[in-house]
Amino acid sequence: MPDWITHIAVAWIIGTLLGLRYKQFNQSNTAIIMVGALIPDIIKISIITNYLGYNIYNYITPIHLPIGSIIIVGMITLLFKEKKWIFLFLLIGITTHYLLDLLLEGEGMTLFYPFYWGQWQLGLTTSQDYTSTIIALSAVILVYMISRYQNRIRG
Repeated sequence: MPDWITHIAVAWIIGTLLGLRYKQFNQSNTAIIMVGALIPDIIKISIITNYLGYNIYNYITPIHLPIGSIIIVGMITLLFKEKKWIFLFLLIGITTHYLLDLLLEGEGMTLFYPFYWGQWQLGLTTSQDYTSTIIALSAVILVYMISRYQNRIRG
């Protein structure tokens, strides 16, 4: 934990729950939140490039810092007409990503770079523990049932 399944599941849960309250959070926008939750892990591309003989990890590591992710979100936002909303949805996604990554134990995350170089972690789980993935997927089922019930009442 948190693997990509957990990141996507938690982003879907947040988007769906917000959609029950606010009309701006529809299924398309929830998908944008889910994409935002994966943006910090763009650095995983370096695994593929290592097999091709190129080590780009040191060049793209800043993407997994909040400031780097926000810069990527800003660049992606330029491709859309409703920039304010797309920026918000992607920002919600990267926020869920970093909140989940805070749960890991290990070297920690440099959350306030470049203002503070200290690393933060809660150390509640490891990347090999899939208990939180099972919890997240169970919560997806629960939120799905709640959203279907809400849609029946409205519908």
